Amino acid sequence: MNLKRLEFTLTTRCNSQCIHCQADASPRKKEVMEVKDAHNYLAETLSVLSLESFMVFGGEPMLYPDRAIAIFQKASEGKIPKIDMLTNGVWGKNVENAEKLAAELKSVGLNRVGISVDAFHLPYIALDYPRNAALALLKAGVDVVWNVTVIESIDATNKFDKKTSRILTMLEPVGIETHVHKIIPVGRSVQNLRQYLQHESLEGPCSGDPVLKNILTNPDSICVEPSGEVDVCWNLAIGNAKEKPLSRIISEYDWRKFPLIKILVEEGPMGLLKFAEGTLYRFQKERYVNKCHLCTEIRKAVRV
Repeated sequence: MNLKRLEFTLTTRCNSQCIHCQADASPRKKEVMEVKDAHNYLAETLSVLSLESFMVFGGEPMLYPDRAIAIFQKASEGKIPKIDMLTNGVWGKNVENAEKLAAELKSVGLNRVGISVDAFHLPYIALDYPRNAALALLKAGVDVVWNVTVIESIDATNKFDKKTSRILTMLEPVGIETHVHKIIPVGRSVQNLRQYLQHESLEGPCSGDPVLKNILTNPDSICVEPSGEVDVCWNLAIGNAKEKPLSRIISEYDWRKFPLIKILVEEGPMGLLKFAEGTLYRFQKERYVNKCHLCTEIRKAVRV
């Protein structure tokens, strides 16, 4: 495994319940990673390789600021050059508190933050909150970017992307970069936005995670969930770090030893249909937006 990046889902809990959420996070979710587990995962990983980057996200990680700070401190002690966080900026409600928190985050080694702003977050988070959070981070010396999700593009004419474009115009005075990515058809995005999503071919092998371009045959990134599950793609686990040392999960990884991953690499998600034989599942091609959608849905339906 050519691992360069380690990610933690600190929690599945979020103050929002955005209709596009690929993680299906919400205020009702309760999972949260223990600091001792996070420290252990970092130590295990760094015992077998050097990381280029580390990220914490959720849910909303700043619902547990003390845990996040303790985890960033450990990552900094491990000499990881890039230490990132993804947040919705809800903690920017009060300017004075935001500046104090930003300074503390900087002091423990956090050096880059993506703040999610778009039409999907706005119903839950007043725009002043992420704006205040961004300004506080910049004041503390932390690099900040807007993390923006679109259906098609910033210039598209659908109502969500048009609203997102207006939001970004309002935020231009902050003076930071915008990183734009398209919705992945998993989680609530399929339930709520299916009519906007463009259908793509379901045929052919799967190259891996569509956001990070993580290659299943030689992943350079893994994500550890609060449960300990170690994912190389959306809910595609290669082990549990609470049951087996993460150092061994990393060093012993061979995609050929995972029947599910072997099928995805060699045949693609359509190859998973063999697992549905003898079940109540019935494949209907028109139901699926793309290979990612088919892969995640069939794995849920037949529990593979």
